[in-house]
Amino acid sequence: MALHNLLGPFPVETFLSDSFSQYWANEIDRSVLAPQRRHTCAYGSFPRPSRIDANHDIVLVLNGTSSGVCPPDLEWILPDRAGLVIADAVSAAFTSNIDFDRTDVLCWSWQKALGGEGGHGMIALSPRAQARLKASGRKPVPRLMRLHNPDGSVNNAFFSGRTISTPSMFAVEDIHSALDWAEACGGLPALLNRVANNYAVLADWVNSTPWIDWTCTNSAARSTCSITLRLVREQLAAGEKGDVADIAARMIRLLEAEGAAFDIWSYGDGPPGFRIWAGPTVEADDLAILCEWLAWAYSETCEASILPEAMVVRHGYFPPSKPRAVQPRTESACPQTADLENPPPQTLADCYDGILFDAAGVLIRENEALPGAADILARLNVSGQPYYIVTNISSGSETAIFARLRRAGLPIPAVDRIVSAGGVARHCVLEELAAGRLVSYVGSAHAAHEIFGKHPNLYGADTVPTFDTLVVLDDEGFDFKRAADNILSTFHRRLVQAGEMPRLIAANADIIYPKKNGSLVFGPGIIGPMLQAGLSSFGAPPISVEFVGKPGRAIFDECIARAGTNRLLMVGDQVDTDIKGAKAAGLDSLLLRTGLSNCRELRQDENGTPEYVAKNLGQIFDDSLFPYQRSAKHFNITN
Repeated sequence: MALHNLLGPFPVETFLSDSFSQYWANEIDRSVLAPQRRHTCAYGSFPRPSRIDANHDIVLVLNGTSSGVCPPDLEWILPDRAGLVIADAVSAAFTSNIDFDRTDVLCWSWQKALGGEGGHGMIALSPRAQARLKASGRKPVPRLMRLHNPDGSVNNAFFSGRTISTPSMFAVEDIHSALDWAEACGGLPALLNRVANNYAVLADWVNSTPWIDWTCTNSAARSTCSITLRLVREQLAAGEKGDVADIAARMIRLLEAEGAAFDIWSYGDGPPGFRIWAGPTVEADDLAILCEWLAWAYSETCEASILPEAMVVRHGYFPPSKPRAVQPRTESACPQTADLENPPPQTLADCYDGILFDAAGVLIRENEALPGAADILARLNVSGQPYYIVTNISSGSETAIFARLRRAGLPIPAVDRIVSAGGVARHCVLEELAAGRLVSYVGSAHAAHEIFGKHPNLYGADTVPTFDTLVVLDDEGFDFKRAADNILSTFHRRLVQAGEMPRLIAANADIIYPKKNGSLVFGPGIIGPMLQAGLSSFGAPPISVEFVGKPGRAIFDECIARAGTNRLLMVGDQVDTDIKGAKAAGLDSLLLRTGLSNCRELRQDENGTPEYVAKNLGQIFDDSLFPYQRSAKHFNITN
């Protein structure tokens, strides 16, 4: 009703976070209601809002019952917007605090949160939405959806109790009874408290159970009443038969046969698992009993026990890493000659105390796991061999990067396995701010504030005319061209006026990186070469860039400190960052051909020659890899 009566004057931005938001987006297109821009994301997450036009309408779902996802907040919706915000609040009503100042149309059902009869709903319009109705006049919509009188005026009687078609009087009395019960409980605050208690019961169970995990790994975007859980394949015992979908189906059939739970199947478009309603009409004690039933069904379905070494503590409850004394690296980590009394290791992974993986191009491409990556990490989880994700991704904190990689399907057990360039840069930036220097950043404000926190001397590179220090983060969510132009002008101005240039710290030093379709794009590391080229005609000295991310030494020193050893193997796809950085830190390296080395030939010098070259990640666990034979000038990766 809201979409048909109100959309049309402006383009609309739809946020697709669950099955119903997809339904509304399809309805907008099918009925040609307005030009539409869809914001999408991986299943189990909420799309990141960026560059929303205040003149556009917005359509979103406040609580996704199919995906268990809700918007982390609505702060990105401007108070002085011209467009309308139309919100599907079906299951959010009575279960969450709704920011009414940032919504214009709220639609909710009678039954979802309070357990009334289904098939009936409510609609609430803000003054801004009512003004849109008056201005747009009558529209050719189905009679049951019309909010206008025949003369085009707003049908106010509709909002004072008059109905177009008589609903069930049992349903009317049912919702009155439910509202009386809610008031007797203590009103909305009491309902929200019941939801919070229910969520806490399930959260405690999930965080202590190794074979189950949240479908939504980002706790800020996780629904507290529409609980969606998935079985974790890599944590199932080796002796179990069948895939996770079959295991979930057998568990649910057992629970239904025992009368313990009904209709807890995950949605068809979600990963295999369970969907549990934890709204205010559900008792926390019953959910605790349900958790026991789920554990029973799992033990009945899976004959083998869970391997102790496969146990993983969930996000938010991670024990801190235990630092160890650094063990010195021998001249060659992997023996080159056989010893009859001490036979050589069977795989390359056995040659090292730990493995470092680059993220983009090695484990993921954009937000999808590369083939085999999840299986490799799962194998390392079971074996207990330490590994770390060493990434120049600087679009958020290490916790945010951890959540992003988990959403991509990578079974990384703890956030301390993430070593990011942004995290390493944080110490340098905080020192600069403490000294009273103006720090500018290349990247989004969200990323900078998440990594460094908010500070009055911290600005975006495209927003200020001068700065003392520039830190290069990521290229997501901001105007790269505008920032580059402003940086060039600032460096030139400082060169002319003071004969010096600002300090340049590169967290993300990637000059290029691959997209999902195989194309290449420039990364934020291009800032340094661009400045050098642009200022050379003005007599500028060589631009000095402090690399804290790869290929800088700082990020590898952090890995060595966390692992407690320098007997580490760096697995990467870029010679200039991964391989050269590892070599400079005294670590062995493996160049993977699934990423940016898929060109015919790479020019090398001794500092950029890897110890190993592999076609795929799986080769670190078989005996097909041999030390790479160095060439004085170059090597051909097709050889």
